[in-house]
Amino acid sequence: MKIFLKFLLLMLLLIVTLAACGKSDAIEKTEDQLSGMNDSNEEIGEGNTGDGITIGEPEVTNVTLRLNWRFKGEFSPFFVAQEKGFFDKYGLNVDVLEGNGSTSTMQAVAQGQDDFGVTSTVEPSQGLVEGMPIKMIASYMNRSPIMIASHPDTPVETPKDLEGKSIAMAIASTFTNVYPFFLESNEVDESLVNSVQVESSARNGLFLTKEVDAVAIFSTNEYPLFEKELDVELTSLYLADFGYDLAGLTLIGNESFLEDNPNTVKRFLAAIDEAFEYTLANKEETVELVMELFPDAMDAETALMQLEFLEEIALFEDVPYGWMSKENMEDTLDILEISDLISERYDVERYFTNEFFE
Repeated sequence: MKIFLKFLLLMLLLIVTLAACGKSDAIEKTEDQLSGMNDSNEEIGEGNTGDGITIGEPEVTNVTLRLNWRFKGEFSPFFVAQEKGFFDKYGLNVDVLEGNGSTSTMQAVAQGQDDFGVTSTVEPSQGLVEGMPIKMIASYMNRSPIMIASHPDTPVETPKDLEGKSIAMAIASTFTNVYPFFLESNEVDESLVNSVQVESSARNGLFLTKEVDAVAIFSTNEYPLFEKELDVELTSLYLADFGYDLAGLTLIGNESFLEDNPNTVKRFLAAIDEAFEYTLANKEETVELVMELFPDAMDAETALMQLEFLEEIALFEDVPYGWMSKENMEDTLDILEISDLISERYDVERYFTNEFFE
C-alpha cells in the first residue's frame, strides 16, 4: 500500500511539473507572436519590429519600387531585400524595377503607376512646387555622393584648387546648377576655371582621355569605374565637405498611397532597413548575388567598390537606415533655394516624414 501511495505521489508531482512547463512554453510562444519578430526570415505578423516600430497587417501586399536608373552597386540592398527574403518576411511581394532618370520615376509615382520610387532629394523638392502629390519617406545617403574627381598630377583637394584648371560636368545636372554658387561660397574666382558643360558620356570621355583636369561625378557610381579604367588612385573632393550636402538614394511615395497603406509602408521600410544592414555586413556575398542578376552591368570588383563608397555615406547611428534628418533637409532646401532650383519653399514637414519608422 505504501509503495502504491508513493507511486501516486510521484505521478502527481510529474503531472504538475509538466503542466507548469507547458504553461511556460505557451507564454513564451504567445510573447514571440506578439512581438512579431524572430531571428529567422519567418513572416512577421502584427506586433513590433526589432526597432520597436508598431506594425499592423499590410493593407496591400503586391507593390512596386521604381529605381531611377539601371542597376548600379548602390541599389544592391533593394535586390537583397527581394532575393534574401526580407520583403517576404514582412508579407510583401515587391517588384524592383529599373528606371530612366529621377524625373520620370517621380512622375510615375505621382501618377500612381508605381508605389515607391528612388530619386535624390532634389527632384521631389521641385516636384512639390509643381503640385505633385508625393512625399519623401526615407533617404539612404545622408551625406551627398556628389564629388569632384581629379587626376593625381592635377589634384583638386579644395575648391580653390580649381583655379587654373579645367573641369567637365554634365549639362543640366544638379552639380552644374549649384556649381556657380559652390564656387562663390568657397571664394573661388569662376573666371579662372575652365568649365566644360557636355552630355554625360562626353563628360566621362573628356576626363578619361585627360582632356580636362577634373570631373563632377557620383562617388557611388562613376568614381570606381574611372579608377579601374585609369588604373590609378584619383583625388576626390566631396561637395558635402564644403557646404553643399544634398542627400541621395531617397525613397518617395504617392501621398494617397501612403495615407491608405500605412502598415504596408512600415513593413516596406522595415524590410529595407534589415536588407541594408545585411548588405553592408556581407558585401562580398551581396556582390555575388547581384552579379548573377545583372551579369552585364559591371564587373564584381566595381560593384564591390560602389558598395564600399555607399557604406561611407550611409551614416546611421541609433536610427533605422533611411531615417531623414530635419537639419539635412533644411540644408538641402537652402542650397536649392540659393541656386534657384526651387521657385517656392514650404515648411520642411511638407517634404518628408519619418512617421513610418515610428
